[in-house]
Amino acid sequence: MSTAEEDIRKSMADSMTPEEKARADAIMKGWFAFNANAKAIEDKFMAQAEELAGDVDELICKKLGLDESPVADRKPEFGRLLSDIYRTYQMRLPYAHQANDALIKEQLKTFSFALEKGIMQEIVQHDADSMYEILHERVYWVEKTGDISLMLDAVTTPTCFRNLTIGEGFQWHGDKKVSWISPYKRILEKGWKRNIWTDVTEEKIHQMWTKPRFEAYAQHLECHFDISDWDEETRLITIEVSPL
Repeated sequence: MSTAEEDIRKSMADSMTPEEKARADAIMKGWFAFNANAKAIEDKFMAQAEELAGDVDELICKKLGLDESPVADRKPEFGRLLSDIYRTYQMRLPYAHQANDALIKEQLKTFSFALEKGIMQEIVQHDADSMYEILHERVYWVEKTGDISLMLDAVTTPTCFRNLTIGEGFQWHGDKKVSWISPYKRILEKGWKRNIWTDVTEEKIHQMWTKPRFEAYAQHLECHFDISDWDEETRLITIEVSPL
């Protein structure tokens, strides 16, 4: 280690309170222990990843009575996915991680930046514009079938929505209404403890990102989305689709 690096390390330690040092030491020691164990398991997993993927795929197909597997020709990738999921559930420092953590963190960073720069409306509009071609084609589908539920399906069937809500899941209420628990609180609170995105709350996310974004999607779909107002107690979000 260079003298400059030693000086930086000393100055950082000097600026920390005893409580901060104790917390940092605990996290560091826990991380070293976790990483060694996780790496050992990961190495074993990856050595058998394709075989494990085949076993899991076979079990799922058998349990569900499927004649064709969607991952039959992608077992190496499926094996890597299983390894990553397994590692995610091993990750318990500084908190127990969930499968949607990466997506939530990226959204929070974008939201915090947009809030700081005062460009939230532009970000929402950019997101909506990027979805126009994908969503607007559903107008034709509804014209052909008369099934308005296809509009709600357009924003809930894609893996983006499923990944975001995987922590606590979502619930259908018929085919025209869906609800889920806002997924941001857990990561937000961990960030607040580290002085990250301290100006962000779930209510702001709902009012400035979730709600206007789905309202913009509804314009592309030429339908109406009734989106619930923010409820701090339940954190429940509902969307119901109806014709214009």
